[in-house]
Amino acid sequence: MSELPEGLDLIESDAGAKEKICAEAEILLKDAGDNIFQQSDAISIICQNFIELKDPASADLFFKYVSKKFKIAKKIFTDSFKKLSDEAKRPAPTRRKYQDDEDDDENLGWFVRNNSYWFYTKDGLPVKGSNFIIKPLFHIYSKIDNKRLVEITNDKGYSKIVDIPSKNFISMEQFAAYCYSEGNFMWTGVKSNFQKILQFISADFPECKELKTLGWRREGFYAFANGIYNGVWQPVNDLGITSHKDKQYFSPAFSVVYADVMDDADDYQNDRYFIYNQSPITFGEWTMIMSNVYGKNSMMGISYAIATCFRDLIYEKYKCFPHLFLFGEVQSGKSQLAWSLSNLFFHNQPAFNLTSGTHVGLSRRAARSRNAILWCDEYNNEIDPRRFQLLKAAFDGIGHEKGKMTQDTRTTTDQINSSFVISSQYLPILDDNALFTRSCTLYFAKRAFSKFEMGEFDKLKKIEEKGISSLLCDILDFRPLMEAQFAVAFATLFDEMKAKLMEEQLPFNERLLRNYCLILTPVKIILESESPLSLSFKFEDIFAFAKHDITNLSKQISSSESIAGFWKTVEYLIDKGDVKAGIDFNIKDTPSLKYKDKDDKEQNHPFAPPNNTLLFIRFSTIHPMYMEKHRQQTGKNGVELVSILHYLKNHKSYVGTVQAHRFETTNTSAYVFRYGDDWLNVNLDRTIKDTFSSAKTESEKSTPKKIDEPPPDLFAEEPEPPF
Repeated sequence: MSELPEGLDLIESDAGAKEKICAEAEILLKDAGDNIFQQSDAISIICQNFIELKDPASADLFFKYVSKKFKIAKKIFTDSFKKLSDEAKRPAPTRRKYQDDEDDDENLGWFVRNNSYWFYTKDGLPVKGSNFIIKPLFHIYSKIDNKRLVEITNDKGYSKIVDIPSKNFISMEQFAAYCYSEGNFMWTGVKSNFQKILQFISADFPECKELKTLGWRREGFYAFANGIYNGVWQPVNDLGITSHKDKQYFSPAFSVVYADVMDDADDYQNDRYFIYNQSPITFGEWTMIMSNVYGKNSMMGISYAIATCFRDLIYEKYKCFPHLFLFGEVQSGKSQLAWSLSNLFFHNQPAFNLTSGTHVGLSRRAARSRNAILWCDEYNNEIDPRRFQLLKAAFDGIGHEKGKMTQDTRTTTDQINSSFVISSQYLPILDDNALFTRSCTLYFAKRAFSKFEMGEFDKLKKIEEKGISSLLCDILDFRPLMEAQFAVAFATLFDEMKAKLMEEQLPFNERLLRNYCLILTPVKIILESESPLSLSFKFEDIFAFAKHDITNLSKQISSSESIAGFWKTVEYLIDKGDVKAGIDFNIKDTPSLKYKDKDDKEQNHPFAPPNNTLLFIRFSTIHPMYMEKHRQQTGKNGVELVSILHYLKNHKSYVGTVQAHRFETTNTSAYVFRYGDDWLNVNLDRTIKDTFSSAKTESEKSTPKKIDEPPPDLFAEEPEPPF
């Protein structure tokens, strides 16, 4: 006999019986391991043994001991114990509802025999009304998808647990058809018979709610498909039911109701990826391996995963949440980092392919899991415009809106509940860098990996194959701290980062600055807490990394806006000889100038070196050539003149307009800009010369000219790695 757990020997009862129950319980739970179905069976047996022992005090002490040893919430034991105790106390007549009773009951008007319902006629004669009986399990309450979970057992002993829409219960014909579709379950009684059964069982449906959104729930827990975390891990039982604060919740993906569904008809296939697995390593060990595999980029990846766990809090306060954009060549490591971040939440779920997946599919996947990462792969600047707009709008939490099948004008919206990790070989420059400025972007350079790095990579992938989602619970424990401190911590960090950039005279985009600070704030709060998580980096490391990225990305964005595209085309037109120096523009050193500023006020301003080089330009001649070339190259209209002038008038290089400036062919009005690296940093100052000899051979003359090539791509040169 094994020794009794501490405290159990103090209770007066049959010590031998207690030892036997305790020993059997530990064997059952040890054999069950992480299998939730075997765990559920084991718990039922243990509780039933203690009920028969009739010693609740011993049961309570043992539940406390065994829950700690096997890391199973004590509440699961106590709830099961109470349920089985209540069932044992039910009066005998109740038994007739769900099992055979050879004694007829004329007061009910029906009885159960051989797993069939029998009813009395007006003459008092019994007639068979079905070849099955119904055992109510749960009422899954919903305004939209209301249903009942029941167990039906036929006269051959075959049982099936099914979910039947509640509306099908009130129609005998629909109910009969539904049951028959599940197998040999035949209803032959009349409507009045059916109403008697329905009335009798309706009071025995405990209410629960279906977990239609996984991840963080406003009720105060984090829902996986196979259980919930509310400070302790609570797996679902074999029906897919778990509880929180005396309320029941239903997860269909891990219910026996859907265990036999074929893969091609499985509505919950994606949910089965979002499961709790006990990690074989600690959170600190995970971050260290991530650092060894992905280098400095891992700091931002880990920070993004941490921030994702509190996405709803961040969005609620600031109405936005940035994407993580992973950019680099093939086999540079960007997709593997995306896999690793996704595997923290999902167990080997493939990425959503942006080139082949549907718009509705992306929208629904983004809505299904709150505070979890959605990995989108294969981004390019030619994806379906609707998909691009969804990615852009997801930053602001705006989902896919659709009309309801009603007679009015009501609509519903698929909420954006996930954060987005996007991997691509292309920088997102569409729509004036709309997605670029809504992301924190990491650059991956293709390189040879060391033997140590490859070994760490293999170790990481083996660990991910086992599952590491329990590490999320280490992050989730900091939620009360985030709720209390995030707003103040973010404001402090934002001001600190902005002051540092300004002090060092580094360029920055305000939105990018905010993006990075939103992601870094949770890490700062956690590392400065009384019991910080163990991370592979210090906060000053990620702060310096973010500052460097904000500066580099801001430079790239400013060089690729619509106005930059305009100047690139002008440079190209100069090289082709269509726009001519002296005729369409002049660049002159000018000591002083009379002009009208952007507010149309007269000015007479001196210009001292080195800021006295001015550009005089005629948009009346240049803009039409720009529009023609833009249409020729892209098939789309360029930026209209009004918008171009609006952008330019708000640029720091803009001086104003002059009524008369002497060009080679005319004296006319012109727009004036400060020209140079610190002002208008474009390359217009060059002389177009014929570099070919005038005496060409006949073969050279007969060689066909090349088709005009487009101006160089803004990002043709490979961006400099962050470090």
